[in-house]
Amino acid sequence: MLKNKLRLTKGSLLYELLHQEIEAGRLSIYVFNITNSERFLSGEDYKLKVEEVGPFVYQEYRWYEDLEMSEDGTRLAMTPRVRSEFIPEASLAHPKDVVLTLPNLPLLSSATIMSNYPSFIQAAYSYMLAPLGAKPFLKLDVHNFLWGYDNPIIKIINGLAPGLVYYDSFGLLDRLYDNTSDFRIEVGATDKDRFEIKWVKKYRHIKMGSIEDVEESIQTFNDTYEAEGYPPMLTPEVPINFYRLGICRTFGLEYIGSRIMDYGGEALIYTISNKTFIGEIDPITQKPYPDGIMDISQCYYGLPLVMSKSHFIDCDPKLRERIDGLNPSADVHINEVAIDRKVSVTYKTKMSLQVSMIVDDVSFNSLTKMLSNTVIPIAYGTVDQPKLPDWMMSKLTLVYQKAPIVVKCLVVVMFLISLVLLFHAVRLIHLNRLSKSKVIVFKQTAGKILEKAELPLIRN
Repeated sequence: MLKNKLRLTKGSLLYELLHQEIEAGRLSIYVFNITNSERFLSGEDYKLKVEEVGPFVYQEYRWYEDLEMSEDGTRLAMTPRVRSEFIPEASLAHPKDVVLTLPNLPLLSSATIMSNYPSFIQAAYSYMLAPLGAKPFLKLDVHNFLWGYDNPIIKIINGLAPGLVYYDSFGLLDRLYDNTSDFRIEVGATDKDRFEIKWVKKYRHIKMGSIEDVEESIQTFNDTYEAEGYPPMLTPEVPINFYRLGICRTFGLEYIGSRIMDYGGEALIYTISNKTFIGEIDPITQKPYPDGIMDISQCYYGLPLVMSKSHFIDCDPKLRERIDGLNPSADVHINEVAIDRKVSVTYKTKMSLQVSMIVDDVSFNSLTKMLSNTVIPIAYGTVDQPKLPDWMMSKLTLVYQKAPIVVKCLVVVMFLISLVLLFHAVRLIHLNRLSKSKVIVFKQTAGKILEKAELPLIRN
Protein backbone atom coordinates (compact mmCIF):
# COMPACT_ATOMS: atom_id res chain seq x y z
CA MET A 1 0.00 0.00 0.00
CA LEU A 2 2.71 2.48 1.02
CA LYS A 3 4.81 1.46 -1.97
CA ASN A 4 1.92 2.38 -4.27
CA LYS A 5 1.52 5.77 -2.58
CA LEU A 6 5.21 6.49 -3.14
CA ARG A 7 5.21 5.64 -6.83
CA LEU A 8 6.62 8.48 -8.91
CA THR A 9 3.94 8.72 -11.58
CA LYS A 10 1.97 11.68 -12.87
CA GLY A 11 -0.89 12.43 -10.52
CA SER A 12 0.44 10.23 -7.71
CA LEU A 13 0.68 11.47 -4.13
CA LEU A 14 4.47 11.80 -4.34
CA TYR A 15 4.23 13.64 -7.67
CA GLU A 16 1.81 16.16 -6.17
CA LEU A 17 3.94 16.62 -3.05
CA LEU A 18 6.90 17.72 -5.17
CA HIS A 19 4.92 20.84 -6.11
CA GLN A 20 4.42 21.82 -2.50
CA GLU A 21 6.85 23.88 -0.43
CA ILE A 22 8.15 21.67 2.38
CA GLU A 23 10.66 22.02 5.18
CA ALA A 24 14.04 20.74 4.04
CA GLY A 25 17.24 20.75 6.08
CA ARG A 26 17.85 23.06 9.02
CA LEU A 27 21.23 24.68 8.43
CA SER A 28 23.26 25.76 11.47
CA ILE A 29 26.26 27.94 10.58
CA TYR A 30 29.33 28.34 12.79
CA VAL A 31 31.81 31.02 11.72
CA PHE A 32 35.49 30.94 12.69
CA ASN A 33 36.53 34.16 14.40
CA ILE A 34 40.25 35.06 14.13
CA THR A 35 41.54 36.05 17.58
CA ASN A 36 45.21 36.88 16.82
CA SER A 37 45.15 38.44 13.36
CA GLU A 38 47.69 41.21 14.12
CA ARG A 39 50.17 38.92 15.86
CA PHE A 40 49.92 36.38 13.06
CA LEU A 41 50.47 38.94 10.30
CA SER A 42 53.43 40.43 12.16
CA GLY A 43 55.05 37.03 12.50
CA GLU A 44 54.82 36.94 16.31
CA ASP A 45 52.47 33.94 16.21
CA TYR A 46 53.18 30.97 13.98
CA LYS A 47 49.64 29.61 14.33
CA LEU A 48 46.41 31.33 13.43
CA LYS A 49 44.05 31.13 16.41
CA VAL A 50 40.38 30.59 15.70
CA GLU A 51 37.21 30.14 17.72
CA GLU A 52 33.87 29.01 16.38
CA VAL A 53 30.97 31.40 16.90
CA GLY A 54 27.39 30.26 16.40
CA PRO A 55 25.04 28.78 15.62
CA PHE A 56 23.24 31.02 13.14
CA VAL A 57 20.31 28.86 12.11
CA TYR A 58 18.39 28.92 8.84
CA GLN A 59 15.45 26.76 7.84
CA GLU A 60 15.46 25.71 4.21
CA TYR A 61 12.27 25.28 2.20
CA ARG A 62 12.27 23.40 -1.08
CA TRP A 63 9.79 22.76 -3.88
CA TYR A 64 9.79 21.98 -7.59
CA GLU A 65 8.22 23.70 -10.55
CA ASP A 66 7.51 22.76 -14.18
CA LEU A 67 7.36 19.00 -13.56
CA GLU A 68 7.50 17.13 -16.86
CA MET A 69 7.17 13.35 -17.07
CA SER A 70 8.69 11.59 -20.07
CA GLU A 71 6.29 9.92 -22.51
CA ASP A 72 7.26 6.43 -21.36
CA GLY A 73 7.00 7.44 -17.69
CA THR A 74 10.58 6.49 -16.84
CA ARG A 75 12.03 9.97 -16.18
CA LEU A 76 10.91 13.18 -14.54
CA ALA A 77 12.37 16.64 -15.27
CA MET A 78 11.77 19.54 -12.89
CA THR A 79 13.06 22.93 -11.75
CA PRO A 80 14.18 23.00 -8.10
CA ARG A 81 13.51 26.04 -5.94
CA VAL A 82 14.87 26.81 -2.49
CA ARG A 83 14.60 29.61 0.02
CA SER A 84 15.89 30.02 3.57
CA GLU A 85 14.48 31.69 6.65
CA PHE A 86 16.46 32.81 9.70
CA ILE A 87 15.39 31.14 12.98
CA PRO A 88 16.25 33.60 15.78
CA GLU A 89 15.11 31.42 18.69
CA ALA A 90 17.55 28.67 17.68
CA SER A 91 20.47 31.03 17.02
CA LEU A 92 23.18 32.59 19.14
CA ALA A 93 22.06 36.07 18.08
CA HIS A 94 21.00 37.89 14.97
CA PRO A 95 23.94 37.76 12.53
CA LYS A 96 23.70 41.53 12.01
CA ASP A 97 24.53 42.04 15.69
CA VAL A 98 27.65 39.86 15.77
CA VAL A 99 30.87 41.46 14.50
CA LEU A 100 33.91 39.22 14.09
CA THR A 101 37.43 39.31 12.69
CA LEU A 102 37.15 37.33 9.47
CA PRO A 103 39.26 36.54 6.40
CA ASN A 104 38.97 39.08 3.61
CA LEU A 105 37.81 36.48 1.11
CA PRO A 106 37.85 38.71 -2.00
CA LEU A 107 41.42 39.83 -1.21
CA LEU A 108 42.83 36.40 -0.38
CA SER A 109 41.04 34.61 -3.20
CA SER A 110 42.04 37.21 -5.79
CA ALA A 111 45.66 37.10 -4.60
CA THR A 112 45.65 33.31 -4.92
CA ILE A 113 44.16 33.53 -8.41
CA MET A 114 46.76 36.13 -9.41
CA SER A 115 49.58 33.94 -8.06
CA ASN A 116 49.41 31.96 -11.28
CA TYR A 117 49.48 35.03 -13.57
CA PRO A 118 52.56 36.70 -15.10
CA SER A 119 54.54 39.02 -12.84
CA PHE A 120 53.45 42.19 -14.68
CA ILE A 121 49.78 41.38 -13.96
CA GLN A 122 50.68 40.67 -10.34
CA ALA A 123 52.41 44.06 -10.16
CA ALA A 124 49.35 45.77 -11.64
CA TYR A 125 47.14 43.98 -9.15
CA SER A 126 49.30 45.08 -6.19
CA TYR A 127 49.43 48.64 -7.52
CA MET A 128 45.64 48.83 -7.80
CA LEU A 129 45.19 47.39 -4.30
CA ALA A 130 47.42 49.93 -2.57
CA PRO A 131 44.97 52.89 -2.50
CA LEU A 132 42.15 50.71 -1.15
CA GLY A 133 43.76 50.11 2.22
CA ALA A 134 42.65 46.48 2.11
CA LYS A 135 43.77 44.06 4.83
CA PRO A 136 43.84 40.24 4.89
CA PHE A 137 41.44 40.26 7.86
CA LEU A 138 38.53 42.61 8.43
CA LYS A 139 35.88 43.41 11.01
CA LEU A 140 32.53 42.40 9.59
CA ASP A 141 29.11 41.42 10.87
CA VAL A 142 28.12 37.83 10.21
CA HIS A 143 25.08 38.74 8.10
CA ASN A 144 27.14 40.60 5.50
CA PHE A 145 29.78 37.90 5.59
CA LEU A 146 27.17 35.25 4.79
CA TRP A 147 24.87 37.14 2.45
CA GLY A 148 27.13 39.55 0.65
CA TYR A 149 28.89 42.88 0.90
CA ASP A 150 30.29 45.20 -1.74
CA ASN A 151 34.02 44.94 -2.16
CA PRO A 152 36.05 47.04 -4.62
CA ILE A 153 38.53 44.19 -5.08
CA ILE A 154 35.93 42.35 -7.15
CA LYS A 155 35.96 45.23 -9.64
CA ILE A 156 39.77 45.02 -9.80
CA ILE A 157 39.53 41.31 -10.66
CA ASN A 158 37.03 42.05 -13.41
CA GLY A 159 39.37 44.71 -14.78
CA LEU A 160 42.41 42.41 -14.88
CA ALA A 161 40.62 39.18 -15.82
CA PRO A 162 37.23 40.00 -17.42
CA GLY A 163 34.59 37.31 -17.03
CA LEU A 164 36.31 35.60 -14.12
CA VAL A 165 33.54 36.68 -11.75
CA TYR A 166 30.13 38.10 -12.66
CA TYR A 167 28.81 39.37 -9.33
CA ASP A 168 29.26 42.71 -7.56
CA SER A 169 29.19 41.48 -3.96
CA PHE A 170 30.45 38.39 -2.18
CA GLY A 171 28.78 36.32 0.55
CA LEU A 172 29.34 32.72 1.58
CA LEU A 173 25.68 31.63 1.59
CA ASP A 174 24.83 34.01 -1.23
CA ARG A 175 27.19 32.07 -3.48
CA LEU A 176 25.90 28.74 -2.13
CA TYR A 177 22.27 29.45 -3.02
CA ASP A 178 23.27 31.29 -6.21
CA ASN A 179 19.99 33.03 -7.00
CA THR A 180 21.50 34.36 -10.24
CA SER A 181 21.26 30.89 -11.79
CA ASP A 182 18.43 28.53 -12.69
CA PHE A 183 18.67 24.75 -12.62
CA ARG A 184 16.84 21.96 -14.40
CA ILE A 185 17.16 18.43 -13.06
CA GLU A 186 16.08 15.05 -14.46
CA VAL A 187 15.62 11.99 -12.24
CA GLY A 188 14.53 8.39 -12.70
CA ALA A 189 10.85 7.61 -12.10
CA THR A 190 10.75 3.80 -12.00
CA ASP A 191 11.07 1.57 -8.95
CA LYS A 192 14.54 0.61 -10.17
CA ASP A 193 15.95 4.17 -10.26
CA ARG A 194 13.48 6.35 -8.36
CA PHE A 195 14.98 9.84 -7.78
CA GLU A 196 18.36 8.85 -9.25
CA ILE A 197 19.76 12.01 -10.89
CA LYS A 198 20.44 11.64 -14.60
CA TRP A 199 21.59 15.17 -15.36
CA VAL A 200 21.54 18.73 -14.03
CA LYS A 201 21.49 21.74 -16.35
CA LYS A 202 22.56 25.12 -15.06
CA TYR A 203 21.52 28.39 -16.67
CA ARG A 204 23.75 31.16 -15.36
CA HIS A 205 22.50 34.70 -15.96
CA ILE A 206 25.47 36.92 -16.79
CA LYS A 207 25.38 40.69 -16.71
CA MET A 208 28.49 42.69 -17.60
CA GLY A 209 27.63 46.34 -18.00
CA SER A 210 24.87 46.56 -20.57
CA ILE A 211 25.51 43.03 -21.85
CA GLU A 212 23.22 40.26 -20.58
CA ASP A 213 23.59 36.63 -21.50
CA VAL A 214 22.74 33.13 -20.30
CA GLU A 215 25.48 30.54 -20.02
CA GLU A 216 24.33 26.92 -20.09
CA SER A 217 26.22 23.96 -18.64
CA ILE A 218 25.28 20.36 -17.89
CA GLN A 219 26.46 17.68 -15.49
CA THR A 220 25.62 13.98 -15.79
CA PHE A 221 25.60 11.52 -12.90
CA ASN A 222 25.47 7.86 -11.92
CA ASP A 223 24.18 6.41 -8.64
CA THR A 224 23.54 9.94 -7.35
CA TYR A 225 20.57 11.29 -5.40
CA GLU A 226 19.41 14.59 -3.90
CA ALA A 227 18.09 12.77 -0.80
CA GLU A 228 14.34 13.15 -1.53
CA GLY A 229 14.09 9.39 -1.89
CA TYR A 230 15.69 6.23 -3.22
CA PRO A 231 14.61 3.05 -5.03
CA PRO A 232 12.43 0.81 -2.81
CA MET A 233 13.85 -2.30 -1.14
CA LEU A 234 17.30 -0.73 -0.88
CA THR A 235 20.27 -2.99 -0.11
CA PRO A 236 23.77 -2.16 1.18
CA GLU A 237 25.20 -3.20 -2.18
CA VAL A 238 23.51 -0.30 -3.99
CA PRO A 239 26.07 2.54 -4.40
CA ILE A 240 24.81 5.94 -3.23
CA ASN A 241 26.23 9.41 -3.83
CA PHE A 242 24.71 12.57 -2.37
CA TYR A 243 24.41 15.74 -4.45
CA ARG A 244 23.65 19.34 -3.50
CA LEU A 245 22.96 21.95 -6.19
CA GLY A 246 24.83 24.79 -4.51
CA ILE A 247 27.91 22.67 -3.88
CA CYS A 248 27.88 21.09 -7.36
CA ARG A 249 29.97 18.15 -6.15
CA THR A 250 28.92 14.68 -5.02
CA PHE A 251 29.64 13.00 -1.70
CA GLY A 252 30.04 9.23 -1.65
CA LEU A 253 28.04 7.54 1.11
CA GLU A 254 29.53 4.51 2.85
CA TYR A 255 27.32 1.83 4.42
CA ILE A 256 28.27 1.24 8.07
CA GLY A 257 25.43 -0.94 9.38
CA SER A 258 21.71 -1.12 10.11
CA ARG A 259 19.55 -0.05 13.03
CA ILE A 260 15.97 -0.58 14.19
CA MET A 261 14.32 2.84 14.31
CA ASP A 262 11.72 4.04 16.80
CA TYR A 263 8.84 3.35 14.38
CA GLY A 264 9.91 -0.30 14.21
CA GLY A 265 11.51 -0.42 10.77
CA GLU A 266 15.08 -1.29 9.83
CA ALA A 267 17.18 1.58 8.49
CA LEU A 268 20.42 1.35 6.56
CA ILE A 269 23.00 3.67 8.13
CA TYR A 270 25.51 5.57 5.98
CA THR A 271 28.27 8.09 6.56
CA ILE A 272 30.26 10.29 4.20
CA SER A 273 33.06 8.22 2.73
CA ASN A 274 36.61 9.46 3.26
CA LYS A 275 37.24 8.57 -0.39
CA THR A 276 35.24 11.69 -1.25
CA PHE A 277 38.14 13.82 -0.01
CA ILE A 278 41.07 11.92 -1.53
CA GLY A 279 42.95 12.59 -4.76
CA GLU A 280 41.88 16.19 -5.30
CA ILE A 281 44.01 18.55 -7.40
CA ASP A 282 44.61 22.27 -6.83
CA PRO A 283 43.19 23.82 -10.04
CA ILE A 284 45.62 26.76 -9.83
CA THR A 285 48.93 25.01 -9.11
CA GLN A 286 47.87 21.59 -10.48
CA LYS A 287 49.44 20.01 -7.40
CA PRO A 288 47.62 17.39 -5.31
CA TYR A 289 45.76 18.58 -2.25
CA PRO A 290 46.40 16.93 1.13
CA ASP A 291 43.95 14.12 1.86
CA GLY A 292 40.76 15.22 3.55
CA ILE A 293 39.69 18.19 1.42
CA MET A 294 37.64 18.50 -1.76
CA ASP A 295 37.97 21.30 -4.29
CA ILE A 296 34.76 23.31 -4.77
CA SER A 297 36.27 26.21 -6.72
CA GLN A 298 34.14 25.31 -9.74
CA CYS A 299 31.06 25.79 -7.55
CA TYR A 300 32.29 29.24 -6.47
CA TYR A 301 33.42 30.40 -9.91
CA GLY A 302 37.13 29.90 -9.51
CA LEU A 303 37.49 31.07 -5.91
CA PRO A 304 40.02 28.78 -4.15
CA LEU A 305 37.61 27.18 -1.69
CA VAL A 306 37.69 23.61 -0.42
CA MET A 307 35.31 21.49 1.60
CA SER A 308 36.08 18.96 4.31
CA LYS A 309 34.56 17.37 7.35
CA SER A 310 34.16 19.92 10.14
CA HIS A 311 37.31 20.89 12.06
CA PHE A 312 39.36 18.88 9.53
CA ILE A 313 38.18 15.50 10.87
CA ASP A 314 39.86 12.58 9.05
CA CYS A 315 42.19 15.03 7.27
CA ASP A 316 45.93 15.07 6.76
CA PRO A 317 47.32 16.46 10.07
CA LYS A 318 49.38 19.05 8.23
CA LEU A 319 46.15 20.93 7.46
CA ARG A 320 46.01 21.81 11.17
CA GLU A 321 49.72 22.61 11.60
CA ARG A 322 49.22 26.39 11.54
CA ILE A 323 45.72 26.49 13.04
CA ASP A 324 44.97 26.57 16.77
CA GLY A 325 41.47 26.18 18.23
CA LEU A 326 40.03 23.27 16.25
CA ASN A 327 38.32 20.26 17.83
CA PRO A 328 38.33 17.39 15.31
CA SER A 329 35.92 15.08 17.17
CA ALA A 330 33.77 12.72 15.12
CA ASP A 331 31.47 12.27 18.13
CA VAL A 332 30.68 15.99 18.11
CA HIS A 333 30.56 16.61 14.37
CA ILE A 334 28.40 13.73 13.18
CA ASN A 335 27.85 12.63 9.58
CA GLU A 336 25.06 10.07 9.39
CA VAL A 337 22.20 9.23 7.04
CA ALA A 338 19.47 6.71 7.91
CA ILE A 339 17.39 5.33 5.02
CA ASP A 340 14.39 3.05 5.55
CA ARG A 341 15.23 -0.30 3.98
CA LYS A 342 11.80 -1.22 2.59
CA VAL A 343 10.31 2.11 1.58
CA SER A 344 13.70 3.83 1.00
CA VAL A 345 12.79 7.24 2.36
CA THR A 346 15.40 9.18 4.30
CA TYR A 347 14.38 9.00 7.95
CA LYS A 348 17.30 10.91 9.44
CA THR A 349 20.11 13.08 8.09
CA LYS A 350 22.82 14.85 10.04
CA MET A 351 25.82 16.23 8.17
CA SER A 352 28.62 18.52 9.29
CA LEU A 353 30.87 20.05 6.62
CA GLN A 354 33.39 22.87 6.58
CA VAL A 355 34.44 25.45 4.00
CA SER A 356 38.04 26.66 4.00
CA MET A 357 40.19 28.79 1.73
CA ILE A 358 43.39 27.56 0.13
CA VAL A 359 45.94 30.36 -0.05
CA ASP A 360 48.77 29.52 -2.44
CA ASP A 361 52.09 31.34 -2.77
CA VAL A 362 50.97 34.97 -2.51
CA SER A 363 54.34 36.35 -1.45
CA PHE A 364 54.32 38.67 -4.49
CA ASN A 365 52.01 40.96 -2.49
CA SER A 366 53.12 42.55 0.79
CA LEU A 367 49.60 42.45 2.22
CA THR A 368 49.15 38.72 1.86
CA LYS A 369 52.65 37.23 1.98
CA MET A 370 52.36 36.05 5.62
CA LEU A 371 49.43 33.87 4.59
CA SER A 372 51.27 32.10 1.78
CA ASN A 373 50.63 28.37 1.56
CA THR A 374 48.05 28.24 4.34
CA VAL A 375 44.59 26.75 4.69
CA ILE A 376 42.20 29.09 6.51
CA PRO A 377 39.01 27.60 8.01
CA ILE A 378 36.11 29.94 7.24
CA ALA A 379 32.94 28.33 8.58
CA TYR A 380 31.20 25.03 8.94
CA GLY A 381 27.57 24.05 8.78
CA THR A 382 25.48 21.23 10.16
CA VAL A 383 22.39 20.05 8.31
CA ASP A 384 19.59 18.37 10.26
CA GLN A 385 16.66 16.79 8.49
CA PRO A 386 13.23 17.68 9.93
CA LYS A 387 10.90 14.94 11.10
CA LEU A 388 8.99 13.12 8.41
CA PRO A 389 5.43 14.39 7.77
CA ASP A 390 2.70 12.93 9.98
CA TRP A 391 1.10 11.10 7.08
CA MET A 392 4.40 9.37 6.30
CA MET A 393 5.03 8.43 9.93
CA SER A 394 1.50 7.03 10.21
CA LYS A 395 2.10 4.87 7.14
CA LEU A 396 5.46 3.66 8.47
CA THR A 397 3.84 2.87 11.82
CA LEU A 398 1.11 0.97 9.99
CA VAL A 399 3.65 -1.01 7.95
CA TYR A 400 6.02 -1.87 10.80
CA GLN A 401 3.86 -1.94 13.94
CA LYS A 402 0.17 -2.43 13.18
CA ALA A 403 0.43 -4.51 10.01
CA PRO A 404 2.57 -7.25 11.65
CA ILE A 405 0.00 -7.55 14.47
CA VAL A 406 -2.83 -7.82 11.95
CA VAL A 407 -0.87 -10.42 9.99
CA LYS A 408 -0.18 -12.44 13.16
CA CYS A 409 -3.86 -12.31 14.10
CA LEU A 410 -4.82 -13.46 10.62
CA VAL A 411 -2.30 -16.31 10.85
CA VAL A 412 -3.75 -17.43 14.20
CA VAL A 413 -7.31 -17.21 12.88
CA MET A 414 -6.39 -19.14 9.74
CA PHE A 415 -4.62 -21.75 11.86
CA LEU A 416 -7.69 -22.19 14.08
CA ILE A 417 -9.95 -22.40 11.05
CA SER A 418 -7.62 -25.01 9.58
CA LEU A 419 -7.80 -27.06 12.81
CA VAL A 420 -11.59 -26.87 12.84
CA LEU A 421 -11.76 -27.97 9.22
CA LEU A 422 -9.28 -30.77 9.91
CA PHE A 423 -11.26 -32.07 12.91
CA HIS A 424 -14.47 -31.86 10.90
CA ALA A 425 -12.90 -33.84 8.06
CA VAL A 426 -11.66 -36.53 10.47
CA ARG A 427 -15.12 -36.79 12.04
CA LEU A 428 -16.76 -37.20 8.65
CA ILE A 429 -14.31 -39.96 7.71
CA HIS A 430 -14.96 -41.75 11.01
CA LEU A 431 -18.73 -41.53 10.62
CA ASN A 432 -18.47 -42.77 7.06
CA ARG A 433 -16.56 -45.85 8.21
CA LEU A 434 -19.15 -46.56 10.90
CA SER A 435 -21.98 -46.32 8.40
CA LYS A 436 -20.28 -48.89 6.14
CA SER A 437 -19.97 -51.41 8.99
CA LYS A 438 -23.72 -51.30 9.78
CA VAL A 439 -25.04 -53.80 7.11
CA ILE A 440 -28.32 -55.77 6.90
CA VAL A 441 -28.08 -59.52 5.96
CA PHE A 442 -31.02 -61.46 4.52
CA LYS A 443 -31.29 -65.29 4.92
CA GLN A 444 -33.83 -67.64 3.42
CA THR A 445 -34.76 -70.55 5.72
CA ALA A 446 -37.50 -72.99 4.93
CA GLY A 447 -39.08 -70.69 2.49
CA LYS A 448 -39.06 -67.72 4.82
CA ILE A 449 -37.01 -64.68 4.60
CA LEU A 450 -35.40 -63.69 7.86
CA GLU A 451 -33.72 -60.42 8.60
CA LYS A 452 -30.55 -60.31 10.61
CA ALA A 453 -28.97 -57.14 11.71
CA GLU A 454 -26.07 -56.47 13.99
CA LEU A 455 -28.24 -54.11 15.92
CA PRO A 456 -31.97 -54.17 16.40
CA LEU A 457 -33.78 -51.66 14.30
CA ILE A 458 -36.24 -50.97 17.12
CA ARG A 459 -35.33 -51.04 20.78
CA ASN A 460 -37.96 -51.89 23.39
